[in-house]
Amino acid sequence: MKIPLLSTLSFVALLALASCGGGTGGTGAAGGGTNGVSIGVMTKGSTIVNGVRFEDTTANIFIDDTPKTAAALQSGMVVKVLGTVNDDGINGTAQRVKALIEVRGQVEVADVFPLENPQRLVVLGQTVIVDDQTVYSNLLNLAAITTPTLIEVHGLRDATGRVRATRIEANTAQMGDNTVDEIRGVVSGGAVGSNPTAFNLGSQAVNASGAVIAPAGGSYQNGSVVEVHCTARPCTPGGVFQASRIVIESAEDSAFQPSSGQRFEAEGLISGFTAHPGSFSVAGTPATTTGSTRFEGGVATDLANNIKVEAEGAWNGSTLVASKIEFKRSVIRLQGAVTAASAPSFTLTITGAGPVTVEADSLTSGDFAGGAVPPVAASCVQVRGQRKTPASPLVVTAGEISATCSNGNRHFVQAPVEAEGPETNITLLGFSLNVSAPTDVPPFVDLNGVGISRTAFFNAVTPATTNAAGIPVPGTLVKVIFDSGTTTVRQVELED
Repeated sequence: MKIPLLSTLSFVALLALASCGGGTGGTGAAGGGTNGVSIGVMTKGSTIVNGVRFEDTTANIFIDDTPKTAAALQSGMVVKVLGTVNDDGINGTAQRVKALIEVRGQVEVADVFPLENPQRLVVLGQTVIVDDQTVYSNLLNLAAITTPTLIEVHGLRDATGRVRATRIEANTAQMGDNTVDEIRGVVSGGAVGSNPTAFNLGSQAVNASGAVIAPAGGSYQNGSVVEVHCTARPCTPGGVFQASRIVIESAEDSAFQPSSGQRFEAEGLISGFTAHPGSFSVAGTPATTTGSTRFEGGVATDLANNIKVEAEGAWNGSTLVASKIEFKRSVIRLQGAVTAASAPSFTLTITGAGPVTVEADSLTSGDFAGGAVPPVAASCVQVRGQRKTPASPLVVTAGEISATCSNGNRHFVQAPVEAEGPETNITLLGFSLNVSAPTDVPPFVDLNGVGISRTAFFNAVTPATTNAAGIPVPGTLVKVIFDSGTTTVRQVELED
Protein backbone atom coordinates (compact mmCIF):
# COMPACT_ATOMS: atom_id res chain seq x y z
CA MET A 1 0.00 0.00 0.00
CA LYS A 2 1.05 3.57 -0.54
CA ILE A 3 2.53 5.19 2.59
CA PRO A 4 1.90 8.95 3.09
CA LEU A 5 5.16 10.82 2.68
CA LEU A 6 6.58 13.34 5.15
CA SER A 7 5.19 16.73 4.18
CA THR A 8 7.00 19.03 6.60
CA LEU A 9 8.25 22.39 5.43
CA SER A 10 11.87 23.55 5.76
CA PHE A 11 13.52 20.92 7.93
CA VAL A 12 16.69 22.89 7.55
CA ALA A 13 18.87 20.72 9.78
CA LEU A 14 17.87 17.42 8.19
CA LEU A 15 20.72 16.76 5.79
CA ALA A 16 23.34 17.99 8.21
CA LEU A 17 22.08 15.67 10.95
CA ALA A 18 21.72 12.71 8.61
CA SER A 19 25.28 13.15 7.32
CA CYS A 20 26.77 12.81 10.80
CA GLY A 21 26.61 9.00 10.74
CA GLY A 22 23.50 8.57 12.86
CA GLY A 23 22.10 5.86 10.61
CA THR A 24 18.88 7.69 9.83
CA GLY A 25 19.16 7.38 6.05
CA GLY A 26 18.14 11.02 5.63
CA THR A 27 14.75 10.61 7.30
CA GLY A 28 15.50 12.08 10.73
CA ALA A 29 17.88 12.08 13.67
CA ALA A 30 18.31 8.73 15.40
CA GLY A 31 16.06 8.39 18.43
CA GLY A 32 14.99 11.97 18.91
CA GLY A 33 13.48 13.45 15.78
CA THR A 34 14.72 16.28 13.57
CA ASN A 35 15.08 19.98 14.24
CA GLY A 36 13.79 22.20 11.47
CA VAL A 37 11.40 24.81 10.16
CA SER A 38 7.92 24.50 8.66
CA ILE A 39 6.20 27.29 6.73
CA GLY A 40 2.64 27.14 5.48
CA VAL A 41 -1.07 27.54 6.13
CA MET A 42 -1.92 26.10 9.54
CA THR A 43 -4.89 24.21 10.92
CA LYS A 44 -5.76 24.48 14.60
CA GLY A 45 -5.17 21.35 16.65
CA SER A 46 -2.03 22.41 18.40
CA THR A 47 -0.40 23.83 15.22
CA ILE A 48 -0.78 21.62 12.15
CA VAL A 49 1.40 22.66 9.21
CA ASN A 50 2.08 20.63 6.07
CA GLY A 51 1.00 17.31 7.56
CA VAL A 52 2.75 17.67 10.95
CA ARG A 53 1.02 18.37 14.27
CA PHE A 54 3.31 20.57 16.39
CA GLU A 55 2.71 20.73 20.14
CA ASP A 56 2.82 24.49 20.80
CA THR A 57 2.11 24.91 24.53
CA THR A 58 5.72 25.78 25.40
CA ALA A 59 6.58 27.68 22.21
CA ASN A 60 7.44 31.37 21.92
CA ILE A 61 4.56 32.63 19.77
CA PHE A 62 4.20 35.86 17.81
CA ILE A 63 1.62 37.27 15.46
CA ASP A 64 3.95 39.50 13.52
CA ASP A 65 6.15 41.01 16.25
CA THR A 66 3.55 40.84 19.03
CA PRO A 67 3.98 38.09 21.66
CA LYS A 68 0.94 35.83 21.97
CA THR A 69 -0.13 32.54 23.55
CA ALA A 70 -0.94 29.32 21.71
CA ALA A 71 -4.64 30.21 21.94
CA ALA A 72 -4.07 33.04 19.45
CA LEU A 73 -2.97 30.68 16.67
CA GLN A 74 -5.95 29.84 14.47
CA SER A 75 -6.81 27.95 11.29
CA GLY A 76 -5.97 29.76 8.08
CA MET A 77 -2.97 31.64 9.43
CA VAL A 78 0.25 31.44 7.42
CA VAL A 79 2.95 30.54 9.93
CA LYS A 80 6.63 29.80 10.28
CA VAL A 81 7.41 27.10 12.84
CA LEU A 82 10.82 26.39 14.34
CA GLY A 83 10.81 23.09 16.19
CA THR A 84 11.45 19.36 16.28
CA VAL A 85 9.65 16.73 14.22
CA ASN A 86 9.43 13.25 15.72
CA ASP A 87 10.71 10.21 13.86
CA ASP A 88 7.12 9.31 12.93
CA GLY A 89 7.09 12.38 10.65
CA ILE A 90 3.62 13.47 11.76
CA ASN A 91 4.13 14.83 15.29
CA GLY A 92 6.51 17.42 16.65
CA THR A 93 7.19 20.15 19.19
CA ALA A 94 7.33 23.82 18.29
CA GLN A 95 9.93 26.09 19.87
CA ARG A 96 8.95 29.27 18.05
CA VAL A 97 5.94 30.18 15.89
CA LYS A 98 5.43 33.35 13.86
CA ALA A 99 2.16 34.14 12.06
CA LEU A 100 2.50 36.38 8.99
CA ILE A 101 -0.01 39.12 8.13
CA GLU A 102 -0.39 40.42 4.57
CA VAL A 103 -2.45 43.50 5.39
CA ARG A 104 -4.32 45.03 8.34
CA GLY A 105 -6.45 48.13 8.02
CA GLN A 106 -9.94 49.55 7.71
CA VAL A 107 -11.92 48.43 4.70
CA GLU A 108 -14.83 50.51 3.43
CA VAL A 109 -18.01 48.96 2.06
CA ALA A 110 -17.21 50.53 -1.33
CA ASP A 111 -14.03 48.44 -1.42
CA VAL A 112 -15.86 45.11 -1.03
CA PHE A 113 -17.11 43.17 -4.07
CA PRO A 114 -19.09 40.11 -2.87
CA LEU A 115 -20.97 39.70 -6.15
CA GLU A 116 -17.85 39.29 -8.27
CA ASN A 117 -16.60 35.83 -9.13
CA PRO A 118 -14.29 35.26 -7.35
CA GLN A 119 -15.21 37.61 -4.53
CA ARG A 120 -12.64 40.24 -3.57
CA LEU A 121 -11.95 43.33 -1.51
CA VAL A 122 -9.33 46.07 -1.48
CA VAL A 123 -7.61 47.28 1.68
CA LEU A 124 -4.64 49.67 1.77
CA GLY A 125 -4.13 49.21 -1.96
CA GLN A 126 -3.95 45.41 -1.66
CA THR A 127 -6.37 43.29 -3.71
CA VAL A 128 -7.60 40.38 -1.60
CA ILE A 129 -9.31 37.40 -3.26
CA VAL A 130 -11.40 34.95 -1.24
CA ASP A 131 -12.41 31.40 -2.12
CA ASP A 132 -14.02 28.29 -0.66
CA GLN A 133 -11.10 27.73 1.73
CA THR A 134 -10.97 31.23 3.25
CA VAL A 135 -11.62 31.17 7.00
CA TYR A 136 -13.67 34.08 8.41
CA SER A 137 -13.43 35.23 12.02
CA ASN A 138 -16.16 37.48 13.48
CA LEU A 139 -17.68 37.69 9.98
CA LEU A 140 -20.17 35.31 8.38
CA ASN A 141 -18.73 35.99 4.93
CA LEU A 142 -17.38 38.83 2.82
CA ALA A 143 -20.83 40.33 2.28
CA ALA A 144 -21.11 40.79 6.07
CA ILE A 145 -18.85 43.87 5.84
CA THR A 146 -21.54 46.56 5.94
CA THR A 147 -19.70 49.38 7.74
CA PRO A 148 -16.06 50.49 7.77
CA THR A 149 -14.41 47.47 9.37
CA LEU A 150 -10.90 46.83 10.68
CA ILE A 151 -9.68 43.51 9.28
CA GLU A 152 -6.47 41.51 9.30
CA VAL A 153 -5.77 39.34 6.25
CA HIS A 154 -3.64 36.20 6.23
CA GLY A 155 -2.87 34.60 2.88
CA LEU A 156 -0.57 33.79 -0.01
CA ARG A 157 0.45 36.18 -2.80
CA ASP A 158 -0.23 35.11 -6.38
CA ALA A 159 1.84 35.79 -9.50
CA THR A 160 0.41 39.31 -9.81
CA GLY A 161 0.83 40.22 -6.13
CA ARG A 162 -2.81 39.75 -5.14
CA VAL A 163 -3.49 38.14 -1.78
CA ARG A 164 -5.35 34.82 -1.89
CA ALA A 165 -6.89 35.08 1.56
CA THR A 166 -6.62 32.04 3.81
CA ARG A 167 -8.07 33.87 6.84
CA ILE A 168 -9.86 37.21 7.32
CA GLU A 169 -9.81 38.30 10.96
CA ALA A 170 -12.38 40.88 12.09
CA ASN A 171 -12.10 40.16 15.81
CA THR A 172 -9.82 42.94 17.09
CA ALA A 173 -8.91 40.97 20.22
CA GLN A 174 -7.53 38.20 18.01
CA MET A 175 -5.33 40.47 15.85
CA GLY A 176 -1.59 40.79 16.11
CA ASP A 177 -1.86 44.48 17.09
CA ASN A 178 -5.20 46.18 16.42
CA THR A 179 -3.68 49.62 17.05
CA VAL A 180 -1.36 49.42 14.03
CA ASP A 181 -2.11 49.33 10.31
CA GLU A 182 0.26 47.16 8.31
CA ILE A 183 1.16 45.98 4.80
CA ARG A 184 3.53 43.12 4.00
CA GLY A 185 4.86 43.05 0.47
CA VAL A 186 7.64 43.47 -2.05
CA VAL A 187 9.23 46.92 -2.40
CA SER A 188 8.90 48.39 -5.90
CA GLY A 189 9.18 51.79 -7.54
CA GLY A 190 11.76 53.12 -5.08
CA ALA A 191 14.91 55.01 -5.96
CA VAL A 192 17.87 52.81 -6.83
CA GLY A 193 19.93 51.99 -3.74
CA SER A 194 19.27 51.16 -0.11
CA ASN A 195 16.37 52.32 2.04
CA PRO A 196 14.34 54.44 -0.41
CA THR A 197 12.04 56.81 1.46
CA ALA A 198 9.28 56.55 -1.14
CA PHE A 199 8.18 53.29 -2.77
CA ASN A 200 5.16 51.10 -3.50
CA LEU A 201 3.75 47.93 -1.98
CA GLY A 202 1.48 46.70 -4.74
CA SER A 203 -0.53 49.73 -5.78
CA GLN A 204 -0.13 51.43 -2.39
CA ALA A 205 2.32 54.35 -2.25
CA VAL A 206 4.42 54.44 0.93
CA ASN A 207 6.17 57.39 2.61
CA ALA A 208 9.04 56.00 4.73
CA SER A 209 10.88 59.25 5.39
CA GLY A 210 10.31 59.12 9.14
CA ALA A 211 10.25 55.35 9.62
CA VAL A 212 12.38 53.35 12.05
CA ILE A 213 14.10 50.42 10.34
CA ALA A 214 14.22 47.03 12.04
CA PRO A 215 16.48 45.30 12.71
CA ALA A 216 18.58 48.37 13.44
CA GLY A 217 21.19 48.98 10.77
CA GLY A 218 19.32 46.86 8.22
CA SER A 219 18.75 47.82 4.62
CA TYR A 220 16.07 47.19 2.02
CA GLN A 221 15.73 47.99 -1.67
CA ASN A 222 13.49 47.23 -4.61
CA GLY A 223 12.65 43.54 -4.46
CA SER A 224 12.94 43.25 -0.66
CA VAL A 225 10.07 41.77 1.34
CA VAL A 226 9.14 44.16 4.14
CA GLU A 227 6.44 44.70 6.74
CA VAL A 228 5.44 48.36 6.86
CA HIS A 229 3.65 49.63 9.98
CA CYS A 230 1.70 52.82 10.68
CA THR A 231 0.87 53.83 14.26
CA ALA A 232 -0.85 57.20 13.61
CA ARG A 233 -4.28 56.67 12.04
CA PRO A 234 -5.57 57.67 9.53
CA CYS A 235 -2.60 56.09 7.78
CA THR A 236 -3.24 57.15 4.18
CA PRO A 237 -3.70 60.93 4.02
CA GLY A 238 -3.64 61.91 0.38
CA GLY A 239 -3.59 58.23 -0.53
CA VAL A 240 -0.02 57.67 0.76
CA PHE A 241 0.67 55.17 3.57
CA GLN A 242 2.67 56.89 6.32
CA ALA A 243 5.18 54.34 7.59
CA SER A 244 6.35 54.59 11.19
CA ARG A 245 8.33 51.32 11.14
CA ILE A 246 9.75 49.10 8.40
CA VAL A 247 10.65 45.50 9.27
CA ILE A 248 13.05 43.77 6.84
CA GLU A 249 11.79 40.21 6.75
CA SER A 250 14.96 38.47 5.55
CA ALA A 251 16.96 39.99 8.41
CA GLU A 252 14.34 39.51 11.12
CA ASP A 253 13.62 35.91 10.10
CA SER A 254 17.17 34.74 9.44
CA ALA A 255 16.57 31.65 11.62
CA PHE A 256 14.19 30.39 8.93
CA GLN A 257 16.78 30.56 6.12
CA PRO A 258 18.42 27.27 5.04
CA SER A 259 22.13 26.79 4.47
CA SER A 260 23.54 25.47 1.22
CA GLY A 261 22.98 21.74 0.89
CA GLN A 262 20.28 21.55 3.53
CA ARG A 263 16.82 20.17 3.00
CA PHE A 264 14.22 22.87 2.36
CA GLU A 265 10.51 23.02 1.55
CA ALA A 266 8.36 25.97 0.50
CA GLU A 267 4.57 26.11 0.28
CA GLY A 268 2.79 28.76 -1.76
CA LEU A 269 1.53 29.84 -5.16
CA ILE A 270 3.71 29.42 -8.25
CA SER A 271 4.87 32.51 -10.14
CA GLY A 272 7.24 32.98 -13.07
CA PHE A 273 6.55 29.52 -14.48
CA THR A 274 7.34 28.82 -18.13
CA ALA A 275 8.25 25.15 -18.51
CA HIS A 276 9.25 21.93 -16.75
CA PRO A 277 12.08 21.20 -16.18
CA GLY A 278 12.75 24.82 -15.36
CA SER A 279 12.84 27.59 -12.77
CA PHE A 280 10.04 29.52 -11.07
CA SER A 281 9.14 30.83 -7.61
CA VAL A 282 7.02 29.36 -4.84
CA ALA A 283 5.80 32.10 -2.47
CA GLY A 284 8.86 34.13 -3.45
CA THR A 285 11.33 31.27 -3.00
CA PRO A 286 13.36 30.52 -6.16
CA ALA A 287 12.81 26.88 -7.15
CA THR A 288 13.76 24.64 -10.04
CA THR A 289 12.55 21.25 -11.23
CA THR A 290 14.61 18.59 -12.97
CA GLY A 291 13.85 15.48 -14.99
CA SER A 292 13.89 13.44 -11.76
CA THR A 293 11.45 15.64 -9.81
CA ARG A 294 8.51 13.57 -8.48
CA PHE A 295 4.94 14.88 -8.39
CA GLU A 296 2.13 14.16 -5.93
CA GLY A 297 -1.49 15.21 -6.28
CA GLY A 298 -0.92 16.09 -9.93
CA VAL A 299 1.47 15.65 -12.84
CA ALA A 300 4.16 17.82 -14.40
CA THR A 301 1.73 19.27 -16.95
CA ASP A 302 -0.38 20.62 -14.07
CA LEU A 303 2.37 23.09 -13.14
CA ALA A 304 1.23 26.64 -13.85
CA ASN A 305 1.27 30.10 -12.32
CA ASN A 306 -0.99 30.52 -9.27
CA ILE A 307 -1.16 26.78 -8.56
CA LYS A 308 -0.62 26.06 -4.86
CA VAL A 309 2.23 23.63 -4.28
CA GLU A 310 4.79 22.51 -1.77
CA ALA A 311 8.28 22.24 -3.23
CA GLU A 312 10.63 19.91 -1.37
CA GLY A 313 14.33 19.39 -2.01
CA ALA A 314 17.76 20.82 -1.23
CA TRP A 315 18.84 24.45 -1.07
CA ASN A 316 21.91 25.04 -3.29
CA GLY A 317 22.67 28.46 -1.82
CA SER A 318 20.32 30.42 -4.05
CA THR A 319 17.61 28.02 -5.28
CA LEU A 320 15.47 25.18 -4.00
CA VAL A 321 16.23 22.20 -6.25
CA ALA A 322 12.97 20.27 -6.03
CA SER A 323 13.08 16.52 -5.62
CA LYS A 324 9.30 16.55 -5.12
CA ILE A 325 6.42 18.86 -5.96
CA GLU A 326 3.21 18.24 -4.02
CA PHE A 327 0.04 19.93 -5.25
CA LYS A 328 -1.62 21.20 -2.06
CA ARG A 329 -5.05 20.76 -3.61
CA SER A 330 -5.14 17.62 -5.75
CA VAL A 331 -5.53 18.50 -9.41
CA ILE A 332 -8.71 17.13 -10.95
CA ARG A 333 -8.93 16.61 -14.71
CA LEU A 334 -12.18 15.85 -16.48
CA GLN A 335 -12.98 15.22 -20.12
CA GLY A 336 -16.51 14.94 -21.44
CA ALA A 337 -19.42 16.66 -23.19
CA VAL A 338 -21.24 19.82 -22.09
CA THR A 339 -24.90 18.95 -21.46
CA ALA A 340 -26.05 22.19 -19.77
CA ALA A 341 -24.59 25.68 -19.50
CA SER A 342 -25.54 28.87 -17.66
CA ALA A 343 -22.60 31.11 -16.82
CA PRO A 344 -20.70 30.91 -14.58
CA SER A 345 -21.44 27.16 -14.37
CA PHE A 346 -21.93 24.28 -16.77
CA THR A 347 -22.54 20.53 -16.57
CA LEU A 348 -19.83 18.27 -17.92
CA THR A 349 -21.15 14.75 -18.46
CA ILE A 350 -18.55 11.97 -18.48
CA THR A 351 -19.88 8.84 -20.13
CA GLY A 352 -19.08 6.02 -17.72
CA ALA A 353 -19.10 8.22 -14.62
CA GLY A 354 -21.81 10.90 -14.66
CA PRO A 355 -22.50 14.65 -14.60
CA VAL A 356 -20.19 17.11 -12.82
CA THR A 357 -20.99 20.76 -12.13
CA VAL A 358 -18.05 22.94 -13.21
CA GLU A 359 -17.78 26.57 -12.08
CA ALA A 360 -15.73 29.14 -14.00
CA ASP A 361 -14.59 32.53 -12.73
CA SER A 362 -12.49 35.50 -13.79
CA LEU A 363 -9.32 33.55 -12.91
CA THR A 364 -10.13 30.65 -15.26
CA SER A 365 -7.80 30.39 -18.26
CA GLY A 366 -7.84 28.47 -21.53
CA ASP A 367 -10.17 28.50 -24.53
CA PHE A 368 -13.04 29.64 -22.30
CA ALA A 369 -11.41 32.17 -20.01
CA GLY A 370 -12.48 34.87 -17.59
CA GLY A 371 -15.77 33.25 -16.57
CA ALA A 372 -16.96 32.19 -20.04
CA VAL A 373 -18.48 28.71 -20.36
CA PRO A 374 -18.51 26.34 -23.35
CA PRO A 375 -21.73 25.81 -25.32
CA VAL A 376 -24.07 22.88 -24.81
CA ALA A 377 -23.24 19.79 -26.89
CA ALA A 378 -19.61 20.70 -27.34
CA SER A 379 -18.11 17.51 -28.71
CA CYS A 380 -15.34 17.39 -26.15
CA VAL A 381 -14.15 19.71 -23.39
CA GLN A 382 -11.30 19.20 -20.91
CA VAL A 383 -11.27 20.83 -17.46
CA ARG A 384 -8.39 21.22 -15.02
CA GLY A 385 -9.37 22.35 -11.54
CA GLN A 386 -9.99 21.50 -7.90
CA ARG A 387 -12.95 20.13 -6.02
CA LYS A 388 -14.76 22.91 -4.22
CA THR A 389 -15.50 22.59 -0.51
CA PRO A 390 -17.81 21.62 1.10
CA ALA A 391 -17.65 18.27 -0.69
CA SER A 392 -21.40 18.05 -1.32
CA PRO A 393 -22.87 18.88 -3.73
CA LEU A 394 -20.02 18.11 -6.09
CA VAL A 395 -18.59 21.25 -7.76
CA VAL A 396 -15.25 21.57 -9.53
CA THR A 397 -13.73 25.06 -9.77
CA ALA A 398 -12.06 25.34 -13.17
CA GLY A 399 -8.52 26.64 -13.38
CA GLU A 400 -8.47 25.96 -17.11
CA ILE A 401 -11.10 24.98 -19.70
CA SER A 402 -9.86 23.66 -23.03
CA ALA A 403 -11.68 22.76 -26.24
CA THR A 404 -8.70 20.58 -27.20
CA CYS A 405 -8.98 17.10 -25.74
CA SER A 406 -6.47 14.29 -25.29
CA ASN A 407 -6.73 10.49 -25.25
CA GLY A 408 -8.49 10.43 -28.61
CA ASN A 409 -11.34 12.56 -27.21
CA ARG A 410 -12.35 9.67 -24.94
CA HIS A 411 -14.06 10.72 -21.73
CA PHE A 412 -12.10 10.37 -18.50
CA VAL A 413 -11.97 11.37 -14.86
CA GLN A 414 -8.75 11.97 -12.90
CA ALA A 415 -9.12 12.50 -9.14
CA PRO A 416 -7.93 11.20 -5.76
CA VAL A 417 -9.31 7.80 -4.75
CA GLU A 418 -11.96 8.11 -2.05
CA ALA A 419 -12.63 4.39 -1.54
CA GLU A 420 -11.73 1.05 -3.07
CA GLY A 421 -13.17 -2.46 -3.23
CA PRO A 422 -11.21 -5.73 -3.29
CA GLU A 423 -9.66 -5.44 -6.78
CA THR A 424 -12.93 -4.29 -8.33
CA ASN A 425 -14.15 -0.74 -7.65
CA ILE A 426 -12.61 2.62 -6.87
CA THR A 427 -14.53 5.79 -6.03
CA LEU A 428 -13.55 9.06 -7.73
CA LEU A 429 -15.55 12.28 -7.11
CA GLY A 430 -18.31 10.18 -5.59
CA PHE A 431 -18.58 7.90 -8.64
CA SER A 432 -18.07 4.20 -7.88
CA LEU A 433 -16.28 2.81 -10.95
CA ASN A 434 -15.74 -0.87 -11.71
CA VAL A 435 -12.16 -1.02 -12.96
CA SER A 436 -11.65 -4.77 -12.67
CA ALA A 437 -11.37 -5.43 -16.43
CA PRO A 438 -10.15 -2.53 -18.61
CA THR A 439 -10.14 -3.41 -22.32
CA ASP A 440 -6.88 -1.75 -23.43
CA VAL A 441 -3.44 -3.33 -23.56
CA PRO A 442 -2.00 -2.75 -21.03
CA PRO A 443 -5.16 -2.35 -18.92
CA PHE A 444 -3.35 -0.84 -15.90
CA VAL A 445 -0.44 1.62 -16.14
CA ASP A 446 2.04 2.81 -13.50
CA LEU A 447 3.60 6.25 -13.03
CA ASN A 448 6.15 5.56 -15.76
CA GLY A 449 3.56 4.48 -18.34
CA VAL A 450 4.51 0.81 -17.90
CA GLY A 451 1.82 -1.85 -17.74
CA ILE A 452 1.18 -3.50 -14.37
CA SER A 453 -1.18 -6.17 -13.10
CA ARG A 454 -4.53 -5.50 -11.50
CA THR A 455 -3.17 -6.71 -8.16
CA ALA A 456 -0.17 -4.39 -8.41
CA PHE A 457 -2.47 -1.48 -9.22
CA PHE A 458 -4.72 -2.02 -6.20
CA ASN A 459 -1.68 -2.57 -3.96
CA ALA A 460 -0.41 0.85 -5.08
CA VAL A 461 -3.67 2.65 -4.32
CA THR A 462 -4.49 4.21 -0.95
CA PRO A 463 -7.94 5.80 -0.45
CA ALA A 464 -8.27 9.10 1.38
CA THR A 465 -7.62 8.55 5.06
CA THR A 466 -6.64 10.21 8.32
CA ASN A 467 -3.19 9.52 9.77
CA ALA A 468 -2.24 8.77 13.36
CA ALA A 469 -2.05 12.49 14.18
CA GLY A 470 -5.62 13.01 12.99
CA ILE A 471 -4.54 14.85 9.82
CA PRO A 472 -6.44 14.14 6.57
CA VAL A 473 -4.35 12.51 3.83
CA PRO A 474 -5.69 12.59 0.24
CA GLY A 475 -6.03 9.38 -1.74
CA THR A 476 -3.83 8.27 -4.61
CA LEU A 477 -4.42 10.23 -7.81
CA VAL A 478 -5.88 7.92 -10.49
CA LYS A 479 -7.11 8.45 -14.04
CA VAL A 480 -9.88 6.28 -15.51
CA ILE A 481 -10.39 6.45 -19.30
CA PHE A 482 -13.58 5.17 -20.94
CA ASP A 483 -14.15 3.79 -24.42
CA SER A 484 -15.62 6.36 -26.80
CA GLY A 485 -19.38 6.74 -26.29
CA THR A 486 -19.64 3.83 -23.86
CA THR A 487 -19.47 3.13 -20.14
CA THR A 488 -16.71 0.56 -20.66
CA VAL A 489 -13.45 1.27 -18.84
CA ARG A 490 -10.61 1.31 -21.36
CA GLN A 491 -7.55 2.00 -19.19
CA VAL A 492 -6.65 2.91 -15.60
CA GLU A 493 -3.52 4.95 -14.80
CA LEU A 494 -1.65 5.79 -11.60
CA GLU A 495 -0.83 9.52 -11.52
CA ASP A 496 1.07 9.69 -8.20
